[in-house]
Amino acid sequence: MGTWVLRGLLLSLWGGAAVLAAWAVSALLRRVHAPSRLLCWLWLAVGLRFVWPGGIPLTLPRPQNQQLARAADRVQTITQSAAPVAPAAAPAPAVTVAQAAPWYTRLTVWHLLAAVWAVGVLVLAVRALWGYRRLARTVATACKTADGCYSGACVPAPFTLGILRPRIYLPEGLDGETRHAVLLHEQTHLRRHDPQVKPLFYAVVCLHWFNPLAWLAFRQLEQAMEAACDEAAVRGCDAAARNAYCESILHYALQSRVAPGSLAFGQGSVKSRIVHLLHYRKIGAGALLVCAAVVGLCTAACMVKPRIAAAPAITEAATEPVALPAPETTAPAVDVLGLPDLDDPANSPRLRCPVEYTRFSSFCGDHGHRGDDLAAETGTPVYAAADGTVTQATYHYSWGNFVQLDHGAGPDGCHWTTLYSQLESYTVEPGQAVKAGDLIGYVGSTGYSTGPHLHFEVKADSTLVSPRAVMACALQDRLPFTGETVRAIRAGEPFAVVETALPETSKI
Repeated sequence: MGTWVLRGLLLSLWGGAAVLAAWAVSALLRRVHAPSRLLCWLWLAVGLRFVWPGGIPLTLPRPQNQQLARAADRVQTITQSAAPVAPAAAPAPAVTVAQAAPWYTRLTVWHLLAAVWAVGVLVLAVRALWGYRRLARTVATACKTADGCYSGACVPAPFTLGILRPRIYLPEGLDGETRHAVLLHEQTHLRRHDPQVKPLFYAVVCLHWFNPLAWLAFRQLEQAMEAACDEAAVRGCDAAARNAYCESILHYALQSRVAPGSLAFGQGSVKSRIVHLLHYRKIGAGALLVCAAVVGLCTAACMVKPRIAAAPAITEAATEPVALPAPETTAPAVDVLGLPDLDDPANSPRLRCPVEYTRFSSFCGDHGHRGDDLAAETGTPVYAAADGTVTQATYHYSWGNFVQLDHGAGPDGCHWTTLYSQLESYTVEPGQAVKAGDLIGYVGSTGYSTGPHLHFEVKADSTLVSPRAVMACALQDRLPFTGETVRAIRAGEPFAVVETALPETSKI
């Protein structure tokens, strides 16, 4: 849930950035008397940016600062356009416990934020439908006229209402050149499909109701639509006809907002519309081409999806803790390759140490601690201990954010899996293949946790194994991988290694 909420917030953030850029470009184009129809296209592109997580990929150089690079990796992971794959069923007993846990134990602050967002969307949708219904009932007694419009005493001002079959409503007493210009204004709305576009844009704004820039974009689109129809209505008119049209705008100016799905003749800023018409003039073909090119470039810019260049490949030496005081406390590079070998425990390779840790807390028993805790600062990278496939990457009420990897069977036929939990966030998704040393997440303190650390579990053929016996951690923290361990694993005993207590300085 947290991933989906963050994706929505980041999508709204990108849309807000597009609004600010489009607002500046729109102000510039208005000063050069660009047609308002071009501005409508610009704001429609902004609206699409609010709901389209994809886009034109643009690779940016990776920041030199490690904290900025790490933050960029998190943002890039959250904003992946691909829908997450449903978590695969795992044989681990703990997963069964998570599925059987009461639903309320899995609620987090992300669920609260999602609920608040859903309530806001529902309130705005009901308000829009109620306003539309009320306006439709107000003009229900209007009669059809010879020019195809609907008129009557119940119609307070000219407007267009309806989505699938929109109708033009004109008040009684509106005739002559003024009626012709107003009718042309409303017919332009119909010809350009504004009765369908405006409700769709309003629906987008409802999804981002918490973002004031989304409402600014909606208001700018309204103004651009009305200005475009005003330009069409006065095109070819003399000064007297244009003045009469401006007087009709002033006369039918609405003091209150109408239903979001309607297109009212008098809505919007009356002053700006009249000033725009008084100064409006048709620009030349060359200037029109330049304005169209600017709008096209801005539309393409709205569709760009920036991404950060991938991190450089992780070397073998980078998998060992650099904070260890002496070279002899680290394992040789060859010792961290491949899966443990039950047929040759004395010369068996070990799994990579998944994190650069500062303190170590040991594995206990069946009803105690199921793995090792490797203390590290929040945000420390966590790497895959061996090549494998992500079977789960989700939230658990006890593990917090966790990732489970399936490493398959080694040459001896033993099947290995690893689990990484209490993560601040993860950078992989179910079904994704990873290599040993690939980044899969960051250390955190989610779920049942008293401090930032990585909880690491290892299983061999569904038998829980002490990570210290098969992991290339610091030498002083290791346990020997002996024939007795192999015998216990093959016998399917719940815990293959019974450990002695670590020194107090080693415990978290």
